Amino acid sequence: MPATTGTPPASPDPDVTPTTAPTATPALTAPWATIELSDVRTGRPFRIADFAGRVVFIETMAVWCVNCRAQQRDAREALAQLPDDVVYLGLDVEPSETADRLRDYADRNGFDWTYALAGPEMLRALEAGFGTLVLNPPATPIVVIGRDGRVTLTDYGPKSVDRLVALAREHGA
Repeated sequence: MPATTGTPPASPDPDVTPTTAPTATPALTAPWATIELSDVRTGRPFRIADFAGRVVFIETMAVWCVNCRAQQRDAREALAQLPDDVVYLGLDVEPSETADRLRDYADRNGFDWTYALAGPEMLRALEAGFGTLVLNPPATPIVVIGRDGRVTLTDYGPKSVDRLVALAREHGA
């Protein structure tokens, strides 16, 4: 099922299934949530689904994108106002970029959250889940996953610090 925008759907998202643990949190099962990525700073493998039960922002971006850099500056300010367990993920969708270049970009700009490169499989999964525009970094696409597993593709265009904080709170922060 494609991501939602605005209000949550009336029925549960079929891409989210509860775990059987006593303190169950949603397990994200959409292809884009289960593809293995690698943190460009640590080399540690992870999946977006690993963050189930937390508020997660996924910004598809590229190091050459000035809109992305501006959005991430606002994200840095927003994160300072939010609980420490809110996750912000910079997902580089530019096929020609490297882990070294992405790591240098994050360090140079003082962005201390997780960054990963989206390989071909992830690019296909993102497009299938959210449409082609999610792969256009200057449109500043952001996907927000709530503590409850609700997935929201935000409106395209820059999101202010206040808007990012509001999105986090709407999703359980």
